[in-house]
Amino acid sequence: MITVTPIQEKSAQETLCARCGIPFRADLLAYQAINDKGELVGVCQFYLHADGGHLTDLGCPDPADPDDALFVMGRAALNFMDLCGAKNGFFDGTGVADALLRRIGFQPDKNGKYAVCLDGFFSHPCQHC
Repeated sequence: MITVTPIQEKSAQETLCARCGIPFRADLLAYQAINDKGELVGVCQFYLHADGGHLTDLGCPDPADPDDALFVMGRAALNFMDLCGAKNGFFDGTGVADALLRRIGFQPDKNGKYAVCLDGFFSHPCQHC
C-alpha cells in the first residue's frame, strides 16, 4: 500500500527532493509517498495559480520502481487542486513519461502541453473512467 502525505517542513522537502533527483523549490507544495515498509517511494511538487493547479515534479528514489507511487501522488495532487477550486490541472515539468502522465489523467494539447479538466474529474462516476 502507498500512503501519500503532505511534506510540512521545507527542510524535509529539500532532503526528500534531493533523494528523488528533483529540484527543490521552497515556494511549492509537496507530497511524499511512503510504502507499507515505511520507505520513501516518491515525491511530487505542485502549486496553485489563478489559471489552475500546476504539477511541476514527480520523482522517486529508485528509478527501477514501478510508476504506482508517481501515479498515486499525481492523482493526490490533482485532487487537492480540485478541492481548492482549480478547474484545470497542468503538468509543467519534464522527464515524466507520456504514458504515466496520460494514466494520471493529463492529455497533451496541440502545443504538447499536458492538461486536464478537473471539473467532475473526481465525481462518481468519475470523468476519467
